[in-house]
Amino acid sequence: MNFHLLKSFVTLANSLHFGTASQTLNLSQPALTKQIKRLEDDLGAPLFHRDRHGTALTELGRYFLGEARPLVEQAERVFSQGKRAARGEVGRLAIGYSFSTVDTVSRVLPRFRARFPDVDVTLHDLSSAEQMERLLEGSLQAGFVRLPVQAGLAHRRILSDRLALVVPRTLAHTITGFDVEALRTLPFLMLQRARAPGLHDHIVRFCASRRFEPHSVQHANESLTILSLVGAGLGVSIMHESALHSPGDKVVCLPIEDADARWDVGLTWRDTGADSIVENFVALLPEADAKAWILQES
Repeated sequence: MNFHLLKSFVTLANSLHFGTASQTLNLSQPALTKQIKRLEDDLGAPLFHRDRHGTALTELGRYFLGEARPLVEQAERVFSQGKRAARGEVGRLAIGYSFSTVDTVSRVLPRFRARFPDVDVTLHDLSSAEQMERLLEGSLQAGFVRLPVQAGLAHRRILSDRLALVVPRTLAHTITGFDVEALRTLPFLMLQRARAPGLHDHIVRFCASRRFEPHSVQHANESLTILSLVGAGLGVSIMHESALHSPGDKVVCLPIEDADARWDVGLTWRDTGADSIVENFVALLPEADAKAWILQES
């Protein structure tokens, strides 16, 4: 059955006026008359009575309208949703993030959800390497990662981050920066590598490049735990500065002024076949006042 014939029939049946139905359908009256005649020929009986008094449904027309109207309405809903999906207004978006990009996600995601409330967003806590693997295999659509990205992925840089030394406030007067001699005898607190492998490895590389070997190392699973332990005077730590905007009043954060302590964070996605939802998500990034995110050089 031709959908356009059904739609023309339902439109005419609703108004019972060829002129009004023609305007609604953006058809000429002769074209509408031909469509109704074709439908009647297919059914084998008239759907309308037409005389000098106007147009009325036949008994068959009234029965057929009850069957056809739900089909037309459903088809129009399906088509409307299809157009919305093509514009990236409905569907799903699987986003990856890692420990060091939580702050970034918290800035971008509310903007997207406010603009596209009918997109179902799921978040996946994964390392940058795992995110890139899943993006390439197709189980993720976008990810917030440490740059650079693997081949086959496009990206947009969002901000810079850097390492910062976290010390108890009680020791702040004795430690003014990454002083290897001052730090060497203090217990050192670190996140478990499984929690943030990229950050962990960056810290290890940085310490090795400065010939700093901690006196003792205590691992924890959460950044808040580390901050609490540092605040209690149980050691010092190195963390990423973007996670230290509100560290509390018992610790002091000292950004490490060194090029090797810096890295870039960005959004990445497959560089071929990006769907409209991803395109909409990427397009929102410039609106998020990226300049305010970039950690300023001192």
